Amino acid sequence: MAKKQKKNVSNTLLKQFTTRMLVVLLVILGVSGIVQYYYLNSIIDSNVRVESSKVSASIEQGIKETDTASRSIENQIDLKLKLVAQRISDRLGNQSVNTITNSELAQISKDFGIGGITIFVQKGDDIVGVSSTTPSDIGFSFKKFLGADNHSLQSLIDLLHGKPVIRDEESYVDSNTTILPIAPSGSNKSNTPIFYKYGYYHANGSTYIINPFIKANEVYQFTQSVGPNSWIKTVLRTNKDAKEVAVLDPKVYADPSLLKNKYNMLKKVEYGEFNSETKKDSSVIASMVKHPQKVSYIEKQNGFSYYKMFIPMKDGKVIYVALDYNRMSAPLKNMSWILLVFSLLSLLALFVLATRFFNSIYKNIQAIMTQIKQLEVGDFTARSIVTDTGELADLSASTNHMTETLNEVLKDTTKHAEKVQSLALALKSDTDNSVEKVYSLSIDLTSRAREDNFEVSNFLDMLEEKTKLIEAKSDREEIMNRIMTIKELSNNRTESTTDITLTLSDLIQSLHNQSIELSDISGSLFNNMYQFKLK
Repeated sequence: MAKKQKKNVSNTLLKQFTTRMLVVLLVILGVSGIVQYYYLNSIIDSNVRVESSKVSASIEQGIKETDTASRSIENQIDLKLKLVAQRISDRLGNQSVNTITNSELAQISKDFGIGGITIFVQKGDDIVGVSSTTPSDIGFSFKKFLGADNHSLQSLIDLLHGKPVIRDEESYVDSNTTILPIAPSGSNKSNTPIFYKYGYYHANGSTYIINPFIKANEVYQFTQSVGPNSWIKTVLRTNKDAKEVAVLDPKVYADPSLLKNKYNMLKKVEYGEFNSETKKDSSVIASMVKHPQKVSYIEKQNGFSYYKMFIPMKDGKVIYVALDYNRMSAPLKNMSWILLVFSLLSLLALFVLATRFFNSIYKNIQAIMTQIKQLEVGDFTARSIVTDTGELADLSASTNHMTETLNEVLKDTTKHAEKVQSLALALKSDTDNSVEKVYSLSIDLTSRAREDNFEVSNFLDMLEEKTKLIEAKSDREEIMNRIMTIKELSNNRTESTTDITLTLSDLIQSLHNQSIELSDISGSLFNNMYQFKLK
């Protein structure tokens, strides 16, 4: 029953250790997983930000380079267009606007090899075309096309009246010339846009504006082919993580009515594509008009995760980059899973090793405890066997050595107890015999002493009676003194003999009692020794 209880206690302790160890390892695994998750997320976000910054920097550099090239080309065209306008003015001379014919303008246009010429005059608060090589330009109204509050309309009115023109979107401005950037024709009714370079020249003293223009489709196509679109296509082709790249105009997002003005050529997406646009994106882009700052976030659409970044440029435009967040995070997530699996395997191996180690230690401790329990009940044959090395092996060896020593001591003690018991029994036997002999001897001696004393006393009494008959007093007293002395000696001798006999009897009795007590002690010692189990 006791062994069964010990076994149950052992199993309970082992189960408690295993459970606690497993809980601790699971907690460690959970904490390490959480830390690893947040750490890897931070690394993923950092890598995505760096990659998107590289893409945006590349696009921005492409825009700068293209803009520099475009400005250089456009500046050459502006200077040529100004020179052509001056020569047209010279050809027209001092003619009034009513005398200038469309055929004359067509001939001049042909002579200078330009796309066409239109003559504009002011009518009220509007600038209207009255003569042109292009029939659709006759009657063309800037006010209708651009609106009454448009800067370009006001610039033409100021130019016609010799006022300084405040440069805004114009590519070239001087005291009597303003040239617009390449733009689609406002009078073109076809679905295919035709791009022109428009110049506006007012000769001193004239009442009209000369508008020479040249076709700029080739220039426009050139700047488009080598410009940001080309860079964007290159980025999308070479960078598998990039899904969308675009250059956006936040002014249009803030004021969508600007799209109605075709002359301004304003678009939401200047370059690239922005197919994943959401309301949140539109709101963020519109806010950059007043608060130009980099914004980035992760957005899910149709089961696809985009990492979107909006980066404002110095010219007011915004570079938009959308990266494949799933693709970019996949390697690190895979690495995270690999690390998590290896961590789990490591902890599992640690759990198995720790459990086996604990079992080994626990078995060794149980062996030593079992030995000690056996020693408690007097079994000095118990030995503990610990095969491991270390402190428990040393403790087991020390316990075994102590048991051997105690075993030898108890065996020697048992031998001495046996010897003491045999001597006590011999002493008891001898004292028993001596008591009887001494007792009979003392009785005999005492009887003889008394008889002798009686004989002597009778003799002395008779002698004393006879002495009394002596007449001489001195002789009589001397004899009486001697008789008294002899009586005392006889009595003393009898008493001494009795005392010696009694003393010797007491001594023998004492030895007898001590032999009995010694025998009892040796018997008790034997009884105690019998409780121990010895080799």
